[in-house]
Amino acid sequence: MYKPFLSLLLLFVFTQAATAQKNPAAVNAIMGSTGEPERPGKGGAAATGREFLRITIPEGGANGASVVYHPREKLYYAAQAGNAEFPLIIFDESGKIVSETGQATLIDVRGLWYNPRTKQIEGNGYKEFGWFNYSLNRKGLPEKINNTKEGRFQPDDHSAGVLNTQDNEVLFLSGTTIIVYNTNGTPANRTIKLKIGSRSNADGPGVDQAAFENDYNYRSIIYTERKGAEIGFLNITKKQVELYDIKTGYLTQTISLPLDFVPEGYFNFSFSNDTYWVFNKTTREWIGYRAK
Repeated sequence: MYKPFLSLLLLFVFTQAATAQKNPAAVNAIMGSTGEPERPGKGGAAATGREFLRITIPEGGANGASVVYHPREKLYYAAQAGNAEFPLIIFDESGKIVSETGQATLIDVRGLWYNPRTKQIEGNGYKEFGWFNYSLNRKGLPEKINNTKEGRFQPDDHSAGVLNTQDNEVLFLSGTTIIVYNTNGTPANRTIKLKIGSRSNADGPGVDQAAFENDYNYRSIIYTERKGAEIGFLNITKKQVELYDIKTGYLTQTISLPLDFVPEGYFNFSFSNDTYWVFNKTTREWIGYRAK
């Protein structure tokens, strides 16, 4: 009575073996996997950050403005906000500091980014200081600063811009709305409304401004280049990075960070070279985390 069942079982096993030889991914899909490693945080799943680098910043400036990576120079540029004489620390991929003692930002930095089209480190300054870029020497160290747009071309005095490399636009945060500028400093006349904390329409419109300023870093915005998770914020209450779809404004991914300190509600948060950077004001360290 078991022969028909046994025959069917053997037929199934041989069929699966043959399928595996022709198309291993097809069998993995049957088993619930595509055969490819899932990207951290994909599909809304939570990921965890692991420490990648830790850089100590010398005295000068209480708040970290940004950490930017230059792929051609293979160097990081960590700027302190608040004064043109505050430190600009430059280090390589191993964490070795290559900038000279006394290297300053040369401008009161707010936003800083690498522009792949111009191959330059660019940014915006405080208030009327305008937009700028750095001229680098052969070692990748700044020789001088070039003001490319003088005046206030940002929503408010402390706005910190990031570059949307996909659309070649500079993004500024104003409340829970992103204000968009063209890279020549002119307003793009469009905004992106964010639904902070909401994954879909069923979750509602997201937290209000008061809750956002209480639970999030409400000054710093990051741009990741990841499709469907382009925009990011630091939830200081949950100690997690939240990534949002730039088209819909909804939350799509989260990365929890093993922080042993309370992160700040403004500045002191950045992203570059697939690394999430958080500045510890007590130890004066930029700590970089990568998702795993």
